[in-house]
Amino acid sequence: MAKMETFQLILALAAQYGWDVDHMDVVMAFLNPRIDQDNIYMEMPLGIDWLASNESGTGGSVLILRKALYRLKQVPRLWYEDIDGYLQSIGFRPSAEDPNLYLQQGVLLVLYVDDLLIAHNSAEGQGHRIKQLRQNKYKMCDLGAAKLFLGIEIKRTKDGGFSICQRGYINTIICRFGLTDTKPAKYPLDPQTDLANTHCEDKPANRKEYLSMVGSLMYAALGSRPDIAFSVTTLSRYNIQPLEMYATVAKRVLQYLKTTAEFRIHYRRLPNPTTIVGYLDCNWAVNLTTRKSVGRCVFGLGNVNVNNELVISGLIHWQAKSKRVVALATLEAEYIACSHATRESLWLKRMMKEAAGGMAVKIVDGPVPIGCDNQDTIKLITLGVVRQNSKDIDVKYHHVHDEQMKGAVKFQNDNCNPPVSLHSAPMTENLNTMNDANLEKGVLFFGKEKGVWVIRN
Repeated sequence: MAKMETFQLILALAAQYGWDVDHMDVVMAFLNPRIDQDNIYMEMPLGIDWLASNESGTGGSVLILRKALYRLKQVPRLWYEDIDGYLQSIGFRPSAEDPNLYLQQGVLLVLYVDDLLIAHNSAEGQGHRIKQLRQNKYKMCDLGAAKLFLGIEIKRTKDGGFSICQRGYINTIICRFGLTDTKPAKYPLDPQTDLANTHCEDKPANRKEYLSMVGSLMYAALGSRPDIAFSVTTLSRYNIQPLEMYATVAKRVLQYLKTTAEFRIHYRRLPNPTTIVGYLDCNWAVNLTTRKSVGRCVFGLGNVNVNNELVISGLIHWQAKSKRVVALATLEAEYIACSHATRESLWLKRMMKEAAGGMAVKIVDGPVPIGCDNQDTIKLITLGVVRQNSKDIDVKYHHVHDEQMKGAVKFQNDNCNPPVSLHSAPMTENLNTMNDANLEKGVLFFGKEKGVWVIRN
């Protein structure tokens, strides 16, 4: 299955360069592959008694499967091997960064089980030819321009860009958990609720239902809702022994999603050549139980304008994640967050270069600009000088200094527009700690304008 970042990157590139994005679905995909290597036997089905005896006239015959059936544990692997082999036979090559992204001159194909997203330049006519080749082997439904992919609604805007939201998915999970008649919630978390209260005597919640709620929220956070990333990270800490208090908080996040179901991420075209642009921040020791920090980073397709400001056009990757080690100071927490962000940025840059090369378009071939709001961290990355408060940083995090020296990334503090703290705050903080004026000025990375989230210049 393709990564969600791959899907979002293809949309961002399509918006930037005016490509068409089509959707195709393979009918009964798991019935296509043949079983050549494994011997899989099945009992004789009812209705073919004439085959139910062996040569000696006694019963007990079994059948050997020659083609796959649904519910076999080998089926996903067999299907992937089958379609992967066919795509490569007609000229596609899998990406080195995501094997479910296939590249051919003028065409990009994203494979997610039996769903295919095809980005192509309509002027070159490659898309129609590729569709015909695939229909020669598989029975497929041509769904035309992509409108719904993996539960994510895709809308083509008047300016040639794209916008995505999960309105239908959100309404589905709201109905599943019986919250259709609940009151609207302005923020995902209630500031009066102390989730770190270790002396709480609340009764245990239904663990199966709680895990279902958190999992449903996680898919929304991964698909198009980075504003609940912090909430999902917080709720995930209590998956082992959830209490009723945590279940109530999870339902509040669902209420917030219901209130903001129309929110969208907007991918638009920028006037200058683009590259990967990112922001990062870290909340030091925000987990009051383990004292671990929560770092977050956001990346999108963008550039640096004439005023040396980072400009971004829709997000393609975001993450809010608790760190595995306890940082002793803010500098250490930010430095570790920079290390993680560096790895993500280089992976995205490599994948973008592959995709752009397949479509013969020009991108900025330079360091990935990443905004960071801690000047001491940037000095440590730039100079690489070990000081008193950085002696305990593990050597594995110092690769960020090496990548900066090689010109692969460029961390900067000044002229982040809006400030980095505004971009990343919803990823690690409760939104209700920020006033309404800030929420209207683009704090949610995108700025709330007519139900469409766009980043402001």
